[in-house]
Formats: sequence, structure tokens, C-alpha cells
Amino acid sequence: MSGARANSSGGVRLMSAAMATIAVVLGLKAVAVAEVVAEGAAAATTEASSASTAAATTAATPAGAPAAAQCAPPSLADMAGLSQAEVQVLQALQARRETLDQRAEQFQTQDELMTAAERRLDQRLAELRQLETHVNELLGNLDEAQTQRIAGLVDVYQRMRAKDAATVFDGLDDGVLVQVASRMRQANLAEVMGRMDPERARALTQMLADRARPPAGGDDLLARSRPQGTPAASGG
Repeated sequence: MSGARANSSGGVRLMSAAMATIAVVLGLKAVAVAEVVAEGAAAATTEASSASTAAATTAATPAGAPAAAQCAPPSLADMAGLSQAEVQVLQALQARRETLDQRAEQFQTQDELMTAAERRLDQRLAELRQLETHVNELLGNLDEAQTQRIAGLVDVYQRMRAKDAATVFDGLDDGVLVQVASRMRQANLAEVMGRMDPERARALTQMLADRARPPAGGDDLLARSRPQGTPAASGG
């Protein structure tokens, strides 16, 4: 009896140890299963959150918009730390600078045009001065030639007979007559005027007297200095 009890006790202990081991194994498996379920739930939650975020981004971004537009890079103003008002002031200053540069270019162009016009004007003035000098030389030559002609006529009339010279004097132009008569020797002139037409001789006397008076002004002096009439007109 005591041996049967001993065997019975030993079997009970073995059964208890086996059941305890099974319980421990089942507990470990339950923990492992719980961890796997928890990891699956966390992954599902993460995927759902990512899908929701992607959907919201897709809805907010226009169709066909490039990916770079969804994440625009920071501007220079943002990088420099400038406000919108400061950016507007800088833009206004830049526009003002461009306007001033354009005006400066216009002024420079006008200055170049004025310089070119002044250069052409100076050149034209130089040409006019040269022309004036040439004209004065021609007039001087003409005056000299005219003086020589008058001197030649004076010599001719002084060599003529007084009667013949008086006949010519009666038909001469007043300007040529007074120039020739004023250059003749008084003896020859008196003899010629004594044979001239009295009215013509009287007129010549008046012209010689007027010529002897001092000039009344510059115009009178200029008129006296330049011969009136031409020798060709006196050839008859």
C-alpha cells in the first residue's frame, strides 16, 4: 500500500511539472502572438496616415503641376531676411535707377549731337571767313583796276584838245565825270569846262564842291570811296 501511494505521489508531481511547463510555453506563445498583432496594427496605422497625407497633398495641388512646385525653394528675399515692404522699396529704387540711366543716355546723345552741330558751324564760319577774305581781295583788285582805268582816262583827256574833251564830258555819267575831273590838273580842267555846256559845267562844279566837303557819315564815305559807273559806259 505504501509503495502504491509512493508511485501515485510521484506520478502526480510529474503531471504537475508537465502542466506547469505547458502553461509556460503557452504563455510565451501568447506574448509572441500579441507582439505580432501589435506590430501589424501599428504598420496599418502608419500606412493609413501616409495615404491620408498623400491624398490631401494631391487634392491641394493642381492637376499636372510639377513636383518642384509642390515644394517651392525659398526666395532671395526670404534668404536675405527682407520684408515685403523692403522688397518693394528696392524694386522702386531699381526702376528709378533705370529711368535715370535712360535719361543720362539721352543727354549724352543730345550732347554729342550739339557738339557735332557746333563743329559743323565752326567749319561753316571758317569757310565764310575764307570766302569773305577772297571777296575782299577781289574787290580790292577791282578798285585798284578801276583806279588805274580812271587814271588812264585822266591822262587821255588831259592830252586831248579842250574842245574835244568838253564834248565827251557833256555825255559822261556823273559818277565817272566827277572822278575824272577831280583827278585832272586844274589848268586842263578849267580849259575843258570853259568849252562844256554851261548847264553841264554847272552840275560838274556842284559835284566837285560836294566831293570836297567832309563826308557826312560812313555811308557817304563809302559811297565816295567806290567809283560810280564804269569806264565802258564812258567810251562813247
